[in-house]
Amino acid sequence: MAKKFLLTESTQRTMPNHDWKFHPDRDSLIAEAHARPSQNISAPSQLLQVAFRCSQAVREEFFSIFASSAPADVRHVTGELHGVRVKLERHTEFTSCILFRDMNKKYDLDSLASFFHEHFPTETLETLVLLQVDIVTTTAQMLKLLPLTERIYGGKIRNQIDVRSTFKPDETGCVRFVVHGRKLTGDELGRRVQRLVEMETYRTMSLLGLSKAREVSSHLTEYEDELDALTQSLREEQSSTSQDDEALFEKLSALSEKNNILASEIRYRFAASRAYFALFDQRITSLEEEKVGDVQTMSGFLRSRLEPAIATIESTAKRQETLTNDLSRALTLLRTRIELNLTKGNQALLQSMDRRHDQQLKISRTVEGLSVVAITYYAVGLMSYLLKVIAKQPWMPFSETFLTAVSVPFILAVVWFSLHRIRNAWEDSKSK
Repeated sequence: MAKKFLLTESTQRTMPNHDWKFHPDRDSLIAEAHARPSQNISAPSQLLQVAFRCSQAVREEFFSIFASSAPADVRHVTGELHGVRVKLERHTEFTSCILFRDMNKKYDLDSLASFFHEHFPTETLETLVLLQVDIVTTTAQMLKLLPLTERIYGGKIRNQIDVRSTFKPDETGCVRFVVHGRKLTGDELGRRVQRLVEMETYRTMSLLGLSKAREVSSHLTEYEDELDALTQSLREEQSSTSQDDEALFEKLSALSEKNNILASEIRYRFAASRAYFALFDQRITSLEEEKVGDVQTMSGFLRSRLEPAIATIESTAKRQETLTNDLSRALTLLRTRIELNLTKGNQALLQSMDRRHDQQLKISRTVEGLSVVAITYYAVGLMSYLLKVIAKQPWMPFSETFLTAVSVPFILAVVWFSLHRIRNAWEDSKSK
C-alpha cells in the first residue's frame, strides 16, 4: 500500500527557495489579467468617462497626478482626487479617464464634467467618447433623468439591472445612460457598469473606420474606372508597338502606386475597426439583455446600426483588395507581352546576326581561297629563281618550266594547310 505524505505547515517552512529563471515578459503577462479592474459602485452615484487622444506629454501629465513615480509603460492607475475616484487607462490608440462620485443628495449632471475640466489638462485633448452613467435607486429617479422628447432604448441586463439611453449626445455633447440596479452588491454593479461603458466605447471606436471607408470609396471608384480603361486598351492593342506597351505599363504602375498608398492609409484603421467590433460584440453579448415592455433593446438597436457600418468597411476593404489583385494581373499580363515582344525582337536580331555571320563566313572563305592563290602565285615566283639554278645543273634532266609546273601543287598544298591551321588556331582562341 502506497504511503501518503501530507505537506504540513512546518514542512512548507523548510522547503528550499529555488531560484527560477522566468521569461522577461512573465510579469506583464500576469498583470494583463488585472490590467483594468472594475470599481466598486453603489447607488446613487454618477460616472463620467472621457476617452481621448493626446500627445505623450499630456498623457504622462494625466498619469503623474496619481503615479508620479510609476514606470512609463503603466497601463492603469486608480486614485482619489477631492472626493472623486479617478481611474486612468492607457489603450493602444486612446486614453480613458473615468470619474466616480457618490450622489447621495442631488443629481448634478454637470458636476463631473466641470471637475474634469478643472483638474486635468483638457486644452489639447481630442475627445472620442464622452459618456455619463447615472446609477439611481428607484424607477422614479430613472424616469426623471430620461428626456421625454427622444426615443428611449434599453432593457434588463442579467435580469437585475434596468438600463435606458437615447444614444444621442445632449447639448453638452455627452451620451447618457441611466442605470437602476436591484439588490446588487457594489462589486457586481461595478462589473456590469464597466461592461456597459466598454460596450459604448468600443462601439464608437469601431465606427472610426466608417468615415474612412466613405472617404476612400470615391478614390476606389476613380481607380476602378481608370483600370477598366487601361485594361480595355490592353485588350484592343494586340499589335501595339513596344513604345505603346511601355506607356501603358507606366500608367498601370502609377495607378498601382496610388492604390498601394491608399491601402497603407486604410489598413490599420479597418483592422482596428474589426477588432473593436469584436470587442463590442463580446461585451454586449455578456450583458444578456432582456426586453422590457415596448422599449427596443440596446442590443437590437446597436446591432442594427453597427453591423451595416462594419459591412461597409468590409466591402470597402474587399474592393481595395480586388483592385490590387486586378492591377497585379494586368501588370503581369502586360509585362508578359512586353517580354514576348522583346523575345521576338531578340530572335529577329539573332537571325539577322546569323545571316550576317554566314555572309561573313562566305566572304572569308572566298578571301581565304583568293589568298591561297595569291600567296601560291608569289611563292611559285620566288621558287622559280631556285628552280632556274637547279635546271642549269648538268645532272638535272628536267627543264626549268617543268620543275616550276611540278612545284605549283606542292606549294599550293603547303599554303592552304598553313592558312587553315592559322584560322583554326584563331577560332579556338576566340571560343575560349
